Parts: sequence; structure tokens; C-alpha cells
Amino acid sequence: MNEKWAEIKKKYWPPKKDQLLIIVLLGLLLAVIAIPVEKKQVKSENVSETAAADTEEPDYESRMEQKLEELLGSVDGIGRVRVMLTYEGTGEKRVEKDRFHTADESREETVYEEDGSRGKSPYVISETNPKVEGVLVIAEGGGSSRIKQEILVAAQALFGIEAHKIKIMKMEGTK
Repeated sequence: MNEKWAEIKKKYWPPKKDQLLIIVLLGLLLAVIAIPVEKKQVKSENVSETAAADTEEPDYESRMEQKLEELLGSVDGIGRVRVMLTYEGTGEKRVEKDRFHTADESREETVYEEDGSRGKSPYVISETNPKVEGVLVIAEGGGSSRIKQEILVAAQALFGIEAHKIKIMKMEGTK
């Protein structure tokens, strides 16, 4: 038995380059397999949709108001700012549809994608955001005609709306 072991050891030791490479790759594979994977939390199905929506990121409208407040607030002379935007419509999502044509009929079926935690949901191919219809800006520097003009031009450039749909007011408690 010892003679066989000595013969095998002599034949395979030290390992050749290709054998060494295989051993290293197997070690890496085992290391990758051993790394723990973070499990995604599955939301409870009895949680209402509105509660789930509140915990998610702010909607498009809120994000736009926040961005405009940040931008205007960083302009010299404007000071603190509060912004309200009004929108035309609610935006639109277009979903993918498969079309089937036979000699007798034509039909469409909505394409669904599977998400582990939410189940099936329609596959959205494009999404449009609602169009800004009006802008209200309340600013500390809103009493100055120069500041009003700068805000007016900025709102027109950003949202492509007419001047009469933009109202700029001076913030209460400012001198």
C-alpha cells in the first residue's frame, strides 16, 4: 500500500501548472458559494397600498417642487423659498402588448414581468410625466422686481409655460 501511495505521490506531486490552476479556481468557487447572500424582505400582503407608497421615494410632483426650491434658494437675493406646482393630468404609462393574428381573429395580450416580492406586474415600455400647468413661488426676496423677473424667466425656461401662469409672492415676515 505504501508503495502505491509513494508512486501516486511521485507522479502527481508537485502539482503541474494546469492542476494548480484548477485547484485555485475550485477554491475561488467554494469561496463565492460560501459568501452569504442578503435576502430581500417580502412585504406583508395585507399592508395597504397607500401606506407602502408613503414609505417609498417621493412622487414626481414632490421631487420637482423640492428641486425647484433648492435651485431658487441658491440664487443670490431670493432667500428662503416655498414652491407649489400644478399639473395637467397625471402622466401616462404604456405597457407592452403581444399581438396575435390568425385567419379568424386578432387579439392583444398584456406582457407581464414577474417580480419575486410583488408577483406579476405589466411590463412598462414608456412613461410620461404630467405637464406643469402653473407655478407659485413664495420667496423672501419676492418683493424685488429684479428677483421676480429672475424667478419668472427661470420658471418659463424650466417648464415652458406662459408668464401669466407663474405667480411670485413675497414671503411673510421678511423685510
